[in-house]
This record gives sequence, C-alpha cells and structure tokens, in this order.
Amino acid sequence: MIWQLARVVSIDAERLTLSFSAPEECERCARGQGCGAGVFARLFSRRATRVTLPGSLPVSRGDWVRVGLEPRQLAFAAAMHYGLPLLGFLSGAVAGHLAIGDGPGQDAAALAIGLVVFAAVARMLARSERPLLNPALERLSCTRGDTKSSVS
Repeated sequence: MIWQLARVVSIDAERLTLSFSAPEECERCARGQGCGAGVFARLFSRRATRVTLPGSLPVSRGDWVRVGLEPRQLAFAAAMHYGLPLLGFLSGAVAGHLAIGDGPGQDAAALAIGLVVFAAVARMLARSERPLLNPALERLSCTRGDTKSSVS
C-alpha cells in the first residue's frame, strides 16, 4: 500500500473531507529517498489538497488519518485520468483529418476537433461521480509530529 497522511477537515454523514499536506513536506522526499512527488510539487504547486471520501471512521474534525492505495489502483486511475483524454484527442484528430479530406484547413480542423474531444472527455471524467479508487482509511492515535517518524 502507498500511504499518505491527512487531517480531517469536516465530517458529513458518511463522508470525510480530508486535507493532505503538500508533498514537499514529506521527510523522505526532503532526504531524497521518496517517490519524487515533492520535487515536482515545488515546481508546480504549493497548496494543500482537499479530497472528500466516503468513510465511517470514528474520527473528529482535526484528527489525523492515513489514506492508503494499492499501487495497481493508483496506476489504473492515472491511466484513466490521463490516458482517456489523450485517446480522445488522438481519435478526434484522426476523425477530423479524415472528415475534412484534402482541404486547406485539414490540419487545423484535425487539431481543433482533437482538442474539443480531449476537453469533453476530461470534463466527463472530472464530473464522474463513480470513484476510480477505493482507498483504505485508518485513524491515527498520535499527533502529526509523532507520525512523521513512525510512518516515513
């Protein structure tokens, strides 16, 4: 399992909203022994991530939990999230190229149709209510300062 620490921000019926700290705060990444996410996070983003997940843990607002994913699940979700829009772009570009024929705007039309299909597939995935991942949630019984040494 791949584990990440998060703080419970809110609890609503059977759902938990979790705030994940920025990856550059990971001690393993700081030592150069992590997955490398901290390096890329410094380049692109400096904010914490909030995610709402189904869960019925006996936790309170402010508690720390750890969220775990199977590596296969994560690889599948990444392939779906990045691969389907790319496949949509490529198929839209080919369809646009074939539909226009040998006209003067064939390449521009292929690019435009590919981008439209890419955006439509990406939007469909973003609005999807069906989660691609089934994370494991565990409540931690210590503060974050204590978990840094035990989980890292």
